[in-house]
Formats: sequence, structure tokens, C-alpha cells
Amino acid sequence: MEQYRYCLVRPKNIGKSYFYIADEKISADSYVLVPFGYENRLHKGIVESVEFHTEEDAPYPVGKTKRILRTITEAEYDADEDDEWERYAESFVDDIEELSGFLADRNYAAVFQWACEHHDRTRFPDVMETVIRCYRLCMERGIPGAALNLGAMYYNGTYLKRDYQKAVELYEIAANAGDKRAICNLGYCYYYGRHQPPDFAKAYYYYNLGALLYDDPNCLYKLGDMYREGKFVAENERYAVKLYFRALEAINRPDEEEFCRPDILSRVGEAFLYGLVVDRDPKKALDCFLQALSGFYGRRKTDPFVAALIENVKDRIREAEDALDEETL
Repeated sequence: MEQYRYCLVRPKNIGKSYFYIADEKISADSYVLVPFGYENRLHKGIVESVEFHTEEDAPYPVGKTKRILRTITEAEYDADEDDEWERYAESFVDDIEELSGFLADRNYAAVFQWACEHHDRTRFPDVMETVIRCYRLCMERGIPGAALNLGAMYYNGTYLKRDYQKAVELYEIAANAGDKRAICNLGYCYYYGRHQPPDFAKAYYYYNLGALLYDDPNCLYKLGDMYREGKFVAENERYAVKLYFRALEAINRPDEEEFCRPDILSRVGEAFLYGLVVDRDPKKALDCFLQALSGFYGRRKTDPFVAALIENVKDRIREAEDALDEETL
């Protein structure tokens, strides 16, 4: 039976403690950022205790319990938000005047760009509320990136309370308008079952769509995974490896984001290490794994699942090194 990590959190300057669920391992006395109050504004807090409960014996219903957004440092906890806001307030006044001009001119492309530039100001509730309003306004004006970014805020629990179902609904709006990142994100949602049990048929549909329309490297390597593991499609190692190498070519285009490069390199490395379709070459494998490891380390602050990927690629590095040692004996 599934257990949930219930943390009793005392929000800073609040005389009462509240239960939150932590999705990742956390300990008592940790400093955290949580959604607080009716409007779910960001608030700092300290974890007083950690308990594990099933849905039946939980101290507060699972579906109604808010989630801890992330841990913070003691320095972040002790920082004076009022002073910090004052340092930012003067420039934000100018930013608001600029935004007002964009709105007056009905320049919604500029409004969207303004929201993107302020998307990470999560410490400043007034800024984030303005960003959210801008995204919703831009959605109404048919800008798919606004739905994508708002969906990502729900998906990641950035300022807003994490809600995978709302994220999917917003990704669908953006995907139906042809946004390739939203198409890929939907593939992930259905592949890993974020908002419902995994649906590999739908995951394949979206990954295949992104690959066909945009030659998207993320979609390409995930299609490779589906063929390698036989999910929805018949297991086909040859197709999988061809898709991995095609993804590697695609990620080298100058306009592509680098986020999934280490994932692709780790799979190409396995092809060389184990002689999957291509000739076995431990040296090429090791080169791929070392690049992948560096990329995974670069994602530690933003990717909650990267720790397992780091350990896996370290194991592959050791295998490649052992294979090279055997060649020299």
C-alpha cells in the first residue's frame, strides 16, 4: 500500500504548524518553500517532523494536502523578504510601465515575452501574479507558448500548486496549436503516468508526432526507448539504436535545447559498449558516458529524477573502463 511522507511544517512568522506532503526524501529541521494560504502564496518554513502514512491513516486527506515545493538553504530562510523586495521594487515599477505600454498597444507577443522574462521571479508574489495573468491573457489571444509555460508551472509546482491534470490540459492547448515542446511534454505525461496510469499508446502518438513534425531529439530518443523496451510497439533493438543516433544528430543542431543531450549520449554509449547494432567500441562508449555524466550533473538543481541517472551512467563508465582494461592485457 502506498505511503506518503507527511511533514509538519511551521511557516515562518506563523504561530501554527501545518501538514504538507513531500514528494522527495526530506528530514526534520529542513528549510522549505511551501504554498501557503488561500491564494497559495510562496512561504518559507521549517520541517518540525516527518511521518509516513497510508491514505487510510493520513492525518489530513491526501488529495487536499499541499505539497512542499522545494528545500531552501538556511541563508534563504533567514533573508529579509522586505529588503529583497525593496531592492527589486524600483526596477519592477519600470517593468510594469513597460508592460502597460505593450497592453495599450495590444502587442501580445511582447506581453508574452515580458512574462517569460519574469517567469522565474518566484520569490515575489506580485510579480508572479502578473506573470500568470499575462499568460492567461496571451492564451486567449492564441499564443501557444503561454499555455505551455503555464502548464509547466502546474507540472513543476513553480509558484502554483503542482497539478498534473491541469498541466496536461494546458499542454494539450499548446500541442493542438503545434507547439513542439508541448507535444513532447504530453508524451512524457502519458509515458510515466503523471496524471493517470501510463498510456503507452498515447505516449507513442505524441513522441511520434514530435519526431515527424520537428525531428525533435527528445521525442526521437524516447521513441527509441519504446522500441527497445517493447512498449506499445514490438521490441526492435535495431529501430531503437537508429533512433538514438538520429536523436544525436538532431541535438547537434544550433537551435536545439541541450537538456536531453546526456540522455541521448548515455543510450548511444550503451550501443557502443554492448555492440547493439553498431560495432562494439568501449572507447567511444566511455567518451559518451563521460559527456553524459557531466550533463547530468548540470541538471541536479532542476531535475528531481537525475540522481538515479547519475548512478546508472557511473556504472556504465566502470563497465567501459573494465572493457578497455581487458583490451590492453
